[in-house]
Amino acid sequence: MSSFSALRRPDAPSLAKGLAALAVAVGTGVWGALLLAPGPQILPAALDASSDPGRDITSVARWFGGAALRVRVAVVGLITEAEGRGTALLSINGGPVQAYVVGQALAPGVAVSGITPTGVSIDQDGIVENIPVVERTSAQIQGFVTIKPAGGLD
Repeated sequence: MSSFSALRRPDAPSLAKGLAALAVAVGTGVWGALLLAPGPQILPAALDASSDPGRDITSVARWFGGAALRVRVAVVGLITEAEGRGTALLSINGGPVQAYVVGQALAPGVAVSGITPTGVSIDQDGIVENIPVVERTSAQIQGFVTIKPAGGLD
């Protein structure tokens, strides 16, 4: 029992001093860890893990037999001008119809190379393919209707 008699009950001022010392020690440790922690560093270019979307690797892929996939293009509608420019409404691989202009990429290695009143020319890896407008089978016509100009001009 003599060992328990050595322990005394702390009074309020010494308890407050102990808690204050503990708070100062914890605050110093937290702030020291925050201030002395290493900051984020910019990685050298050789170690950068992000990909560069501007690089075209199709020619390198062809060396190893990685030819581009063929893209299925359906021409739904056309808006053409006299100079061969215009806009084509295309469905790519059965997807939703979107508007494309000459030079715009449809997929990697695939671009619109020309728009004529009868169809669209698609350049797929150097091979130009002419795709005619899809004929509508329904009797109901929606939108613009093409007509031949008067005076025998075709």
